[in-house]
Amino acid sequence: MTKQVKPTLVSIILYEALFLLSGFFSTLGQQFLYYQGAATGLSLLTNTATYLGMAAVGFLLLPGWYGSRKNNDDINMASMTKDYQLLPGTEEETSIDAQNIINTNQPKEVVDHKIIFAAACLDVIANFALTIGFFYVGSGMYQVIYSSVVIWCAILSFFFLGRKISFVQSISIIGVSVGLALSALGINQNKELTTPPPPSSSTGTTMPHSYHMSNTMFGMLLTSFATFGYACVYVVSDQILTARAPNTLPPSPKKVCFLVGTYGSLISFIYIIFYTIPNWNILITQEMVKKMPHSSNFVIILMYLILSFSSFIHNFAYYWLMKEIGNVSTSILNALRAIIVFGLSHMMFCKIDHGQCLNIWKGWSAFIVVGFVTIFSVSKARESK
Repeated sequence: MTKQVKPTLVSIILYEALFLLSGFFSTLGQQFLYYQGAATGLSLLTNTATYLGMAAVGFLLLPGWYGSRKNNDDINMASMTKDYQLLPGTEEETSIDAQNIINTNQPKEVVDHKIIFAAACLDVIANFALTIGFFYVGSGMYQVIYSSVVIWCAILSFFFLGRKISFVQSISIIGVSVGLALSALGINQNKELTTPPPPSSSTGTTMPHSYHMSNTMFGMLLTSFATFGYACVYVVSDQILTARAPNTLPPSPKKVCFLVGTYGSLISFIYIIFYTIPNWNILITQEMVKKMPHSSNFVIILMYLILSFSSFIHNFAYYWLMKEIGNVSTSILNALRAIIVFGLSHMMFCKIDHGQCLNIWKGWSAFIVVGFVTIFSVSKARESK
């Protein structure tokens, strides 16, 4: 029996950096494509790129699959050799038979494709709503709202999985709700900005801005709804990864990620074939002419390819961190990601979209939401010890 080797501090920092950097790029990259007119909520192009990256996690399963297949081939070869031996030794025969008995008695991994496909369908719906909300509220507020997914997961787990919520966790849930409510005041303050909006052209506003109260509030509500939907996906995935029948093993997180990504890619491709491509002129061509008429097609295609690769790196690092340091630490990393993306969105996009500008209410909202998410995560960590 091999002893499990603990990861070094350097490797943990490396994977945390990969997780954060790929998360930054995924969020800001999608926002960049939107401002170029190369991505809209209804086109589902950025979603498809994300699912392709998730499906690419399947490449990480190949070494284990090859090793398992090689082990089975070795056992079969040993059995065939035993059958052709004229005078087999008693000890050798006994060892081969014992090995075969151990192999047959080992729990087998069972994959329920119906449940995973249902989780993938729910993921696609939530991702679809999240993308539309994302383009309404902007990358900064989106990341803050989405960081509350860990709270929704706890509430759903309490009702459907019978898991307890402590007093500190209850206070954290209330605190996150207050923080999200404060963001509405920040949106209202952005509406009152006296700085001029982006320049207009004959086709309308060149850079649609997200500081209109009605549009941004709709995006905020839609993003919150989609975050709740993603929490449902995580709870279903939790059930897939933990529920097991006698003498069976649930699928590994990597395999679930691969299958959800594959099913999500197939559903997205069907949508693109039957809706996005027939409406390409309205969804993409006209948007690019209106927002950024001189944008480079090469840069846009390259950005989509990098977006898929970033999704692969993000999921690869996520499952490594989940295995080595646990889901609580990754929740804290997501909270840190929310704060940094909030600041980067202000620096990169405030001049072209007033909805991305930081103000005191948005700052307090981000601070309160991320703070209570961190308190909640630390409380969960102490509870599991």
